[in-house]
Amino acid sequence: MNGSSAQRLQTHPEHKVRIAAIQRELDAIWDDARRAGAADQAVTRACMSNLIVYCDDDEQTRAVGSAILQIVELHPSRVVLLTAHGETGEPGIEAFVSGHYNVLPGGWQVCAEQIRVVADAQAGDRLPSVARSQIIGDLPTTLWWASRQPPPFTGKQFFQLAEMSDQIIYDSFGWTNPVKGMQAMSRWVAAQGSEYVIYNLAWRRLRHWRNLIGQVLDPAVQPGALRAVTALRIEHGPHAVAMAALLVGWLAAQLGWQTRGGKVVPGRQTVWQFQVDDRQVPVMLVRVAEARSAPVKLYWSWRDGDKERCAVLADLGDQRLGIVEAESDVAVRIVSAPEPAQGMLVAAQMAHRSRDRVFERALETGNSMTGALL
Repeated sequence: MNGSSAQRLQTHPEHKVRIAAIQRELDAIWDDARRAGAADQAVTRACMSNLIVYCDDDEQTRAVGSAILQIVELHPSRVVLLTAHGETGEPGIEAFVSGHYNVLPGGWQVCAEQIRVVADAQAGDRLPSVARSQIIGDLPTTLWWASRQPPPFTGKQFFQLAEMSDQIIYDSFGWTNPVKGMQAMSRWVAAQGSEYVIYNLAWRRLRHWRNLIGQVLDPAVQPGALRAVTALRIEHGPHAVAMAALLVGWLAAQLGWQTRGGKVVPGRQTVWQFQVDDRQVPVMLVRVAEARSAPVKLYWSWRDGDKERCAVLADLGDQRLGIVEAESDVAVRIVSAPEPAQGMLVAAQMAHRSRDRVFERALETGNSMTGALL
């Protein structure tokens, strides 16, 4: 599916309702549709799961609107869209209902019943209880934490929403305090054991980088490049230090590196020392102000006999990652790296409800990495 969901899906106009009347008002939407349709047309309600979406404010709620359309076309759901610190017509909480559907030759196919709940600054603590009352009990529940705050930072709002969820999806992109955010999240994940399927959208965005690194540094292609590493440097754009650190965490976990120290130069770079066999290897994340908000260039150096060698991988533009030939001692390799829309990332993860052990090990390593910085 491409980004045309907003054009293909139809939306029943949203209207305000009393919280106690939410289900009755949703039923009325589709009852009206049945009465308005021809005798040979049906209204089919498809629902695979509950999706709770938590947003910081009205602006963020508007921003996720198109993503929700992408999600429900692939993964029909009961959507409970929560807005904390929103603007309400009267003090407290307000609720609105709407629906998203496809018009098919035989009638309507309902892809989502959407319940939008807005709380003012004083009523945010009530959002979890409202969400609990609106989810369909015999369906799996996904919490998409769309907030710009690391989930544990909001305290009981997140913890209560997590308790009613089977799967938790968050995004470390744009965290204002990425080091403390990474540490808080990795510690919380470690404490949960196997209770939830937990996923960071940044991990899926790094998929093409992980694939390219694996291809270029494969021992069958570059013998000794992984084992004899001497330095790693990753350049990234604004708001992407958490994503770059997750990439380092993956490498360190896969290769058995041990964190030995680290420091942060605010706004410029983050540096770690890792123990690799009998030597220490420096790893540096460098912020490039004019770059896009993602890892943009990676320098991998290693010792090959009496020679120092280097592979430089970079974002080449036009949705491609590859080797920078002029700076590298390895053969040119290029991979396609299309950037999926946010809604597509969430929908893809909702379809996979098993734990990702490789991601979890990268998070565990990230915990030791952030501990060295604080």
